[in-house]
Amino acid sequence: MLQRIFLVLATVILSLGSSQAFAKSLNDYLPDDVTYDPSVPKPAEVLGYEVGEWHVRHDQLVRYMEVLSEHSDRFQLEVTGRTHQQRPLLLLTITAPENFANLEELRQQHLALADPSRDGDPASAPLVLYMGYSIHGDEPSGSNAALLYAYYLAAAQGEKIEQLLKDTIILLDPSLNPDGLARFANWANQHKSMNLVSDTQHREHVQDMPRGRVNHYWFDLNRDWLLLQHPESRARITNFQKWKPNVLTDFHEMGTDSTFFFQPGIPTRRNPHTPEENVTLTAELAEEHAAALDAKARLYYTEESFDDFYVGKGSTYPDVQGAIGILFEQGSSRGHAQDSINGLVEFPFTIENQFITSLTTMYGAHARKEAFLDYQQRFFDNAMEKAKKDDYKGYVFGGVDDAGRVQGMLDILRQHQIEVYQLTRNITIDGRRFDADNSFYVPLEQPQYTLIKAVFSTQQSFRDNTFYDVSSWSLPLAFDVDFARFDGRRINIADEVYEAPRFTGKRLADNAVAYAFEWHHYFAPRALQQLLEAGIHVRQADESFTASTGSGNKDFAQGAVVITQAYQQQDWVAVQDKVLEIAIDNQIDVFSINSGLTPRGIDLGSRNLRPVEPISVMMLVGTDTNMYENGETWYYLDRHVGVPVSMVDTDRLMRSDLSRYTHIIMVDGSYRSLTKAAAERLQQWVRQGGTVIGQRGGARWLAEHGILQGKFVAGDAFKEKFPTADLSFADMDSYYGKRRVAGAIFGVTLDTTHPLSFGMTDARLPMFKNSLNALEVPNSPFVSVARYNDEPLLAGYAAAENREVIGGKTAILAHRLGSGRVIGFADNVNFRAYFWGTAKLLSNAIFMAPAITPTVSDEENAAAAAEEAAEQAHAH
Repeated sequence: MLQRIFLVLATVILSLGSSQAFAKSLNDYLPDDVTYDPSVPKPAEVLGYEVGEWHVRHDQLVRYMEVLSEHSDRFQLEVTGRTHQQRPLLLLTITAPENFANLEELRQQHLALADPSRDGDPASAPLVLYMGYSIHGDEPSGSNAALLYAYYLAAAQGEKIEQLLKDTIILLDPSLNPDGLARFANWANQHKSMNLVSDTQHREHVQDMPRGRVNHYWFDLNRDWLLLQHPESRARITNFQKWKPNVLTDFHEMGTDSTFFFQPGIPTRRNPHTPEENVTLTAELAEEHAAALDAKARLYYTEESFDDFYVGKGSTYPDVQGAIGILFEQGSSRGHAQDSINGLVEFPFTIENQFITSLTTMYGAHARKEAFLDYQQRFFDNAMEKAKKDDYKGYVFGGVDDAGRVQGMLDILRQHQIEVYQLTRNITIDGRRFDADNSFYVPLEQPQYTLIKAVFSTQQSFRDNTFYDVSSWSLPLAFDVDFARFDGRRINIADEVYEAPRFTGKRLADNAVAYAFEWHHYFAPRALQQLLEAGIHVRQADESFTASTGSGNKDFAQGAVVITQAYQQQDWVAVQDKVLEIAIDNQIDVFSINSGLTPRGIDLGSRNLRPVEPISVMMLVGTDTNMYENGETWYYLDRHVGVPVSMVDTDRLMRSDLSRYTHIIMVDGSYRSLTKAAAERLQQWVRQGGTVIGQRGGARWLAEHGILQGKFVAGDAFKEKFPTADLSFADMDSYYGKRRVAGAIFGVTLDTTHPLSFGMTDARLPMFKNSLNALEVPNSPFVSVARYNDEPLLAGYAAAENREVIGGKTAILAHRLGSGRVIGFADNVNFRAYFWGTAKLLSNAIFMAPAITPTVSDEENAAAAAEEAAEQAHAH
């Protein structure tokens, strides 16, 4: 009777949108087909609560893994790196105790399968599983399930688990995004009531910005597996390449109204380099997941969602390297309990599904151990055979006068264990010259053949044109590095795989009147900022010149940075020491100039060698801005340029003292919280000398409010290109897939004489595009900085109809407004922090803004030119 009363009360409470917080016990989660060692500490003994009762904080997760490692001889724990916020990145190696005595030998036996030059034996090699959880921190059921999974691996006893551990090396990564997990756990826990509130509008379920999904710099780490711009990714890929696992799990969450998804995904949306057998093995594991979930009467689905195309995602990166990557997506409680169309979704329920499929992955792969190991070996054997039969031999890249960008790309290739060799003799391919001192060769005939084909791809035609993520990620295009296929018989390269030499810098002359360095180096803006922060007087060239240096005459292009002995407020020897330190830090050659009188071009006293004033940058952030683009801009300026960025929420703009800032950045967003008064205040600030920089939606908002004096291409210009009269309901996905540009690379042509182009080594520039934003070509001359090529697509998918509209339009617009400057970018110039080729544009928008003199008014431009001529005549 009492039990029936309790059930009735619980039903009433649930119907009111809240429930009493009853946690599942550990026994409710655990399968009963094994016994459990009572000496192994249970999660509640360390956490103080049952799994699922609260959201586990990262520090608690770390502590529990440490405790298990102290109590279990199956566990070996290591810290493989630290996040931006200095949280430890854990990796637990879990196997039978006797395997630790010869762990390195077992690793080498396994690695031999991935190297056709070694005689690997699938019969003796161990199965290797990489179990990774919650790369999105606000998808926490994965990391909370990792608590249960770790306990199971430490405590489970019986022939079933013990045989598996003898045959298998398990790499457990319990939190792929510690900073995001910590942020979300704090959010969910601080809003938890004793009576759980399942109302979808309750604050617990509606996060503030930044959400727990992202890392410290607001990046989606599940897009960084290939790009490796963050410490979490670099540590993870180091471990992946160290072991080359057979299976990698990627546990996620999706919308609360969904059920549970596991791969295979949509068949037509897998990467073309993923073998069909990969899908077959994934499907066999799917049968294991289905059987276990069926036993619990759980709902799930496959093959309807999520593409498997972009190789920079966790479920796809392994697929092009002989492994099976598996995506799991659980309908999220996004807190402790939340209403859904399927009923109440409780946190313990979501954890249990992730735990169940952790076990089915492990046991399912073990049951097919021979098949997985054999597949891995054949994958790499087949890759080498394909490389030998390919119609070209490899890729040559480099040939640009910017060691920073080239080294940035080389660093990524090295971390993916792609072998690169430096040229020892110049070569010309298709009219493009590659000099030996700055060019490199990637042969196809190496184990990472498949990954090489993926990262250099410029594919433009696809089986399915609907993309969940980007359709192109070409590394040489992103780094704006020349590259070409090599199909000749012989190429002159170094004998050893390339290792970057140590940079020592040039000795600076004591008696120099100035020191100077070129602006084309990727880290030149950071060097300039470091000089300014050191209190050193710096000047920047708006015109080119040739100077006499200790090594002869040296040509300096526009944008060159000059440190003159004149006007310094500190000892010249101290300046010299600091300049050399900064040069070495940024690996930039600095030249000693002998005289202020130059053989050609402006002299060092020219007004066109203008003093650089210290900068103060503010960026608008908030719920009506694009969190990712905010993070990318913050990351670039903070990590690559060294500029402190004041982040101000849009709803605080009217209360902020704008006089503190020289520059304001507005990335993509709606900016719906900004009033007409805010627009007028911002325009006044610009007219008084400020520089506002708009990107995508930010630029559009500036144009709509008359600050950026340009016009965006109307949406109807695109819509009318796609008639709908003959379409059926079944055509809807295809129709909208064609309508959008879902992450392609477009070509633009720069006006290389414009200040925003200073330091850009070529008029041709690849630019990432994931929107239909484009500016009409202005009637005014001198303000259009870059225009899309007439046929703009370089890589990825964009419908011909969209390309036709965008071709020839303006991509970058810049002009003077009063005493200030306005700069508009139609695209994201810092996409995912790896588009180093366009990132310099943002630095130019900051440091080169004073050199932008044209307005959109011919009358104003003519008047300014006349005033300049009169001033020079008067001076003469």
